[in-house]
Amino acid sequence: MTKRRNQDGYTERLSIGFTPEQMRRIEELLRVRARQGQMQHKTDLIREAVNLYMARADDIPGTRAAITRKLEGRLDAVEQQLTQQNDLLERLVAFFQRRQGS
Repeated sequence: MTKRRNQDGYTERLSIGFTPEQMRRIEELLRVRARQGQMQHKTDLIREAVNLYMARADDIPGTRAAITRKLEGRLDAVEQQLTQQNDLLERLVAFFQRRQGS
C-alpha cells in the first residue's frame, strides 16, 4: 500500500484482483444505477461494498453488528437475572403467605 493525498481524503491505496464474473457484476450494478440516475465510479461502488461488509461484521470491535451482539448478550444476562429474582420473590411471597395463614 502506498499513501497518496487526494481531494476525497483517501490516502491509502490497494490493488486487488477480480474474477471476470465479479467484474461483470460490478459493471452491471453500475449500469443499473446509471439508469436510475445514480452515476458512480467503480471505486466508489467497491468502497461502499467494503463499508457495508465491515458494518455488518460482528467480529470487528466498534461496528454496529459487534455492538448489537454485545448488547444482546447483556440483555440476555439481565433477563435471566430478572427471571431468577422473580422466582425468588414469588417463593418468598408464598412463604410469608403460608406463615400468615397458620
